[in-house]
Amino acid sequence: MGRRRAIAVRASRRLLLLLLALVALWGGGRLVQVAWESHYAGARGPYLQLLTSDGVSILWQTVRPSSAVVRFGPAAGDAREELVVPEADTRHRVRLEGLVPDTDYVYEVAGLGGGRFHTAPAAGARVPVRLWVQGDPGYPGPAAEAVVEAAFAWMRARPRAGRPLLDLWLTTGDNAYRSGSNPQFQKALFEPRAGLLRHLPVWPAYGNHDARRWAFFDIFELPAAGEAGGLPSGTEHWFALDYGPLHVVFLDTQSADLGAGSDMARWLEADLAATDQPWRIAVFHHPPYTKGSHDSDRWRDSRGRMVRVRENLVPLLEAGGVDLVLSGHSHMYERSHLLACHYGASDTLRPDMILDDGGDGEYVKPARPGAPRAGTVYVVIGSSSKLDQGPLDHPAMAAALARMGSLVIDIDGPRLVLRFIDRDGAVADAFTLHKTGAGAGRTCPGT
Repeated sequence: MGRRRAIAVRASRRLLLLLLALVALWGGGRLVQVAWESHYAGARGPYLQLLTSDGVSILWQTVRPSSAVVRFGPAAGDAREELVVPEADTRHRVRLEGLVPDTDYVYEVAGLGGGRFHTAPAAGARVPVRLWVQGDPGYPGPAAEAVVEAAFAWMRARPRAGRPLLDLWLTTGDNAYRSGSNPQFQKALFEPRAGLLRHLPVWPAYGNHDARRWAFFDIFELPAAGEAGGLPSGTEHWFALDYGPLHVVFLDTQSADLGAGSDMARWLEADLAATDQPWRIAVFHHPPYTKGSHDSDRWRDSRGRMVRVRENLVPLLEAGGVDLVLSGHSHMYERSHLLACHYGASDTLRPDMILDDGGDGEYVKPARPGAPRAGTVYVVIGSSSKLDQGPLDHPAMAAALARMGSLVIDIDGPRLVLRFIDRDGAVADAFTLHKTGAGAGRTCPGT
């Protein structure tokens, strides 16, 4: 009996060791796969990153090692400077500095061509601003191309006198499906947007599909040290940028701690308290309110990230006077009422939490910059490259559409106009947010 038991114990140990070996083998293979797919060996670029009022980064990649030579100067004139990096490499980055705000420049990378860009205006400058926002743009193909072509056709038909066609290009995350690999970024971003990337940098939110590989933070250069405005965050996972009268905060709702006292939450509160910009927008991936292809009420959906955003970050955004929140994840389009103090599930929404229902496409809030809890509009835009299904019946929403498209946002003085341009070029939804008159925000229970 004892011998049989000993044999059974040895057999169990061998089985356990075999299972552990298989797990280790699978884990090692998975790690190798992630590392391999986070790398891209082909040619890429040039493309712009971290465009500010006085500088821009130009990045590109070559198959064979080479030196870097960039010539640049104001578009109005023939004067050109030359920057030379003699060390041979396959990955190149040149930072142009000392530029003049709100000015057209041209550049050329030796052997690869170049482009034209427009530096950001000084922070606080009262200039019109136009943003283009793609929601979850990472599925390349005809549908995504139709969305892009429709938005740019709409903008080209409505140019702004004395201003560029477009100032800021943002995304709400999931920039390369399905796993955010470097080759997938090549297919979803660099190949179809090569021409645009030579002239305008994309400012991307970090989505759950981007987080499946290590390519995201290798590809993008983001302002951890406050180079583009706002308080330094010390990380590329969350940061701020200023563009004229606009302050934008980007948050990481995928991998950052979403707790009330987290590093990101403390930075967010301090950054919003420090800015005096009249317009404030927040961008991140997981929406606090949605009943599209995801359900913000469900703790099991997205591991509770939408619930934690609503409970822990939304109060800070509202207290910091954020006017508009842009998120993706749900592959639909939804636009909320002007809200304050709604931090629970959809069935806890009360009439007094709706400051303006926006049913006529018009919202009004106090003119004082950063008025706490004076109302925020929440827009879910996750349908720029993929459309899913969902009930679209969240009571916080004034509009909800199962339609592909992207956003064009115009800010001019005390007025913000957001348009959802569908893949056919129609304005499928729009609203105007007016900053006018006196008034103050409200006090929320528990804040």
